[in-house]
Amino acid sequence: MQIGLFDNRPLLWNHALAVFSIDSVEGFVVTNISLGEGKLPAGWDTGTGLKGPHCLWPWVGAGDSHIVAYNCLKIQPTWMEDNADRINKLRVGELVIPGTHNAGAWRFDTEISTVSRDSFVLCQDRSIWAQLVHGIRYFDFRIAYYDFYPREEDRYWLNHNLIRVRPLLPLLREIRAFLDSTREVVFLDAHHFPLGFYHQNGAPIREVHLGLLRLVQLELGPYIASASQFATGSGTRGPTLQTLVDADKRLLFSYVDNNIVAGNRWLWPILPHLWANTNSPTDLFHYLDRMIDMSPLPSSRSPLFSAMAQTTPTVLDILFLRGSLRENADFVNRNVTARLISRWRHNANIVSSDFFLANDVIDVSIAVSVERSNRL
Repeated sequence: MQIGLFDNRPLLWNHALAVFSIDSVEGFVVTNISLGEGKLPAGWDTGTGLKGPHCLWPWVGAGDSHIVAYNCLKIQPTWMEDNADRINKLRVGELVIPGTHNAGAWRFDTEISTVSRDSFVLCQDRSIWAQLVHGIRYFDFRIAYYDFYPREEDRYWLNHNLIRVRPLLPLLREIRAFLDSTREVVFLDAHHFPLGFYHQNGAPIREVHLGLLRLVQLELGPYIASASQFATGSGTRGPTLQTLVDADKRLLFSYVDNNIVAGNRWLWPILPHLWANTNSPTDLFHYLDRMIDMSPLPSSRSPLFSAMAQTTPTVLDILFLRGSLRENADFVNRNVTARLISRWRHNANIVSSDFFLANDVIDVSIAVSVERSNRL
């Protein structure tokens, strides 16, 4: 058996960019061919494009003397609508939802980046718009506040810990443009506030929180699904996709601070994050196997939970530049797809990863969601 990398749909082996012999049904091959930036196909690079899945390059083919199987890297900009008749009866907690960890940490919009900084700050290599077009539906945002900007709307940034990466406002507008262009449902999670949101004693700075909520309501308001209207109670799995689509309320905003949620009942409560806090892929998967089986907890106020499928470098890893987030993600991503197909198939909800193009969580999430719907 052999597999090959192709520019277009594989037809003949002599059209391949590279060919590799294989002797097992599992494993991986690393090539010296770069994916590059590339353009999104079918009109999605600059705005609304054609519905349905669309292939980019590369393609991969497999077989002996003849190519008998092939697949491509693809975008899935309308996968929820494309499968609406099969998955819309699922509740949001019954879906499998592909997500990105530290979704906004994809390219610096501040100080000059360096290889050493990028290695432990950037978690993605595609914009929020591109992530949505590829099929990502859950975003883990880490939001910081910087009061030295004159305009309030410019003070909110997405950070990786204490490092500013991108201003929030343009990214909210990318989400709004996508919601305007599709019938998809998006899950936004204010997961962490690394700077500017709390007093030294830990009390929330309410005006900073309320400023963020005003900004989100201004930019995404027409699509926000209010928890006070759509939530279904602790220990339940939330509203059906059909309910959200029929109401055209297709943005669920989870918020990590229960004090703020209590005073703003449109916010969805803390979304549980299954985080192993380890730099060992083996320990990560042992933890996630156990925790996904136990989730959601009957007492959970959120219908959703997120498996944080990435390792966490130690302080010494960062100080001595041991590896990088991309290298770490490579060790994890090649196993995440297999785990979702097998061990996590029956219970996973959100699966959040770094550098999501290195796994097949989007396609598998769609297939498993359809499978779950067929069992209802």
